[in-house]
Amino acid sequence: MEEASRQFIRAIRGRRSQVAFSRRLGYCGNVAAKWEGGHRFPTFGETLRACTLMGIDVPAALNRFHAASAHLWNPQNPGDMHRWLTSLQGRSSQMQIAESAGLSRQQVGRLLSGRAKGRLPLVLSLLHAMTGRMPDLIAELVDIAKVPVIAREAEARKALARLAFAHPWSPAARAWLGAQQRVPVGEAAGRLANVLGLSLVEAGALVNAMVASGAASVTRGQLRPAPETTVEIHATAEDIHKLRSHWSKVTSERVAAGDNDDLFSFNVFAVSRDDLVKIREAQRRFYREIRSIVADSPPEVPAMLVIHTAAWDEVCHP
Repeated sequence: MEEASRQFIRAIRGRRSQVAFSRRLGYCGNVAAKWEGGHRFPTFGETLRACTLMGIDVPAALNRFHAASAHLWNPQNPGDMHRWLTSLQGRSSQMQIAESAGLSRQQVGRLLSGRAKGRLPLVLSLLHAMTGRMPDLIAELVDIAKVPVIAREAEARKALARLAFAHPWSPAARAWLGAQQRVPVGEAAGRLANVLGLSLVEAGALVNAMVASGAASVTRGQLRPAPETTVEIHATAEDIHKLRSHWSKVTSERVAAGDNDDLFSFNVFAVSRDDLVKIREAQRRFYREIRSIVADSPPEVPAMLVIHTAAWDEVCHP
């Protein structure tokens, strides 16, 4: 994180000399040389202030990074970051965050409470532990290619974010590999093809795509799942339509085959428009509950869940 911080500051400075950059920030000495040399580091708030002074639209970058929390950063007081940081904590405890970030629980507590401002490398570690998306924030603020220590990871994250759209079977393939934990790389395509009912060519392409995107890795001849990573997915309407069509087709084919123990339920009914809204809300709650169960469950069996509420409405379909 210290090397990433040095390169990040250099990218913020741009074409200005270190002395000119330091003067622009209001320092008498050449503080930029100390920052870029790794002898000391600015706080995270001071770093964002430097971004603003160099013409970087920080509010827009924070909004693209995490829209729900962007308003918690006050450009009039850029050093006050704890409310913004706390909003990114999610369900993780301070102890879990500390272990992931390589910090003490006391350090995490001081940063999230505002009792400590936090030097840039420290806050970058904290951000990555809480969100897994620190490279995404850097990429929103500067050209990620100018921070080479994390540029490769950023590109891999971009490929991972696009994996499901480029290869619709990839979520099932990742679930299968997560349940297996390790598979001889020479057997992976054949076994995956057998489980999912794919051709050997399709399964081989899936394995290659997972490795290329970082969703899987090959170690000592074994294909292994990569640790879970949070990525920001910017899906187009076409992306969503493609995925929905794919999994709807998979469901249809499995129901038509009838040679499995799938649980398939349907109910056709007439209800009021207000109650239809309640049914859709109930579906969303049920989906969130399933996601919660999945998050806490050890991966043993890959499975698929499709829930589809559709309305035939003369208003919508004259």
